[in-house]
Amino acid sequence: MKGLRKLRQRDLALLLIALTALLAVLWYVYLFRPATARIAQLEGEITQLGADIRVGEIARDNIAQLQAELERLELEKAAFLAELPLESEVASLIDQLRLGAEGAGVGFGSISKGGGSGEQIQGVRPIGFSVATEGSYPSTMGFMNILEGLQRFTKIQRVGFTVDEQGVEDPMLSTNYDFTVYVYTGETLEASAEGAP
Repeated sequence: MKGLRKLRQRDLALLLIALTALLAVLWYVYLFRPATARIAQLEGEITQLGADIRVGEIARDNIAQLQAELERLELEKAAFLAELPLESEVASLIDQLRLGAEGAGVGFGSISKGGGSGEQIQGVRPIGFSVATEGSYPSTMGFMNILEGLQRFTKIQRVGFTVDEQGVEDPMLSTNYDFTVYVYTGETLEASAEGAP
């Protein structure tokens, strides 16, 4: 009887140990590991939130500087637009080019208006032109300098030369220029200046 009682106690102890081990494994797998993973995830989120808070604080501290930079850029934009010719002034610009061609000593052959190419900017319209001139090399280069002098609001797209081989020492150049003139089309500059604080 004593041996059976001891065996039963031993079996009971082994059973309790096995149940305890099983409960420990289940606790580890279903409670401890998910809780540890969740804690690590929350710590990562806290670290990210801390970094976001620091970025937000830096941005908050720089708001005045950013507003000043924005105002400076707006003034630069207004100054740039003030230098552009108005759409109504394109004819006088072409007259200027014609006079420049005469002054440089080239014949102003033809001028035609085409579609303007270039990036679209609010309040600015690109107008394309093609100009044909004829003259000696020095006079052609002089006219090209005049055209390039308008670079603040003009962009030369293409220049094509044809050489008259009869005058070998001083050949005549037939030149075609494709260029784009950028004109201001928005509200008048005076009105925008009056509306400025």
